[in-house]
Amino acid sequence: MLDVEAMVPLVGAWLTANVRPATVRRYEIMTGGFSRVMARVEVEWHDGGTEVFVLRGDPPPELATLDSDRDQEWALLGDLTSDGTVPVPPGRWYVDDAAHFGTKALFIDHVPSRTLQAELDDGLDPAATAERLADVMARVASVTPERVSTLPCPPSWDAYIDDKISAWQRLADEHVEAVPIIQYLTSWMDANRPQPLPFRLVHGDLQAANVLVTPEGDWHVIDWEFAHIGDPREDLGYYNAYSGAVPPNLAANDLETFLARFRATSGFGADAVNATTFAWFTILSTLSAVAGLHAGVAGIANGTKRGTAVAYNSIITTVGYRNFLDAIAALEGATDAPATPAADPAGSAP
Repeated sequence: MLDVEAMVPLVGAWLTANVRPATVRRYEIMTGGFSRVMARVEVEWHDGGTEVFVLRGDPPPELATLDSDRDQEWALLGDLTSDGTVPVPPGRWYVDDAAHFGTKALFIDHVPSRTLQAELDDGLDPAATAERLADVMARVASVTPERVSTLPCPPSWDAYIDDKISAWQRLADEHVEAVPIIQYLTSWMDANRPQPLPFRLVHGDLQAANVLVTPEGDWHVIDWEFAHIGDPREDLGYYNAYSGAVPPNLAANDLETFLARFRATSGFGADAVNATTFAWFTILSTLSAVAGLHAGVAGIANGTKRGTAVAYNSIITTVGYRNFLDAIAALEGATDAPATPAADPAGSAP
């Protein structure tokens, strides 16, 4: 997908063979994508009319920063388009044979827009935008498992959290160098579990760069590659962790108002969605990203990865760890918990 000259005839040939005769008038790589390759494709149909699509696929393995599943992303995009609760750019066609473009790839309708991150960088009022973002997060959290049946549902909340915490421990055990902070986080999370909530759809990377804002002011949520069924507070925590590194953090300026808006739209109570659980899920929710970042750094060390984006991961992880420690400090201040986590990583939650 990165070879522009080669892709122009390849995309035209695939559309002609699988949709209807077409000529690709323009193919350009889109900037801003961190883990996937995306291209803007302008198509002229031979029977009249033009359309613009986004073609989304995987980078070459040696340039990949994070791994995800295009089959699952395509199926979920179809479910979300049919469901209509969360606004998404509709998917049009799926190329499930990597032989065509060197990767499986999704054709998605192009929505003329800018990212919410760009709008905020250009002066969009954070206070006015925060409530709308809380509403969008709550709409994602309102999607129950049966409405996105393509995603597997965990057997129970306790088993799900057990797996999440165990995955953090495996990350510490398997990394190429010692990471004592992950041992600390694992023990601390296990000893301070929040109360359960029903399973819901989790976006997995819900941050301002993954929200598109059209000239008319409509919002669309994009990049569902890390979506799964889990605890609805994960997206809140992930947003907090991400926005700590890429400001502004729309939740942090007035956290209680932000969470109150989320509760009002989602129907969850203050006993389950509050500053304490917000801090706890700030850590837990970033597991997939942290694991991928560590894998990239390890790949540079052993020679299987290369590229600036992969090398940059070593900086991102240190920022993330600082955010984790800040979240723990905030939680302990709210609960008067001891500063040191329980010594027994298998200890039960109070």
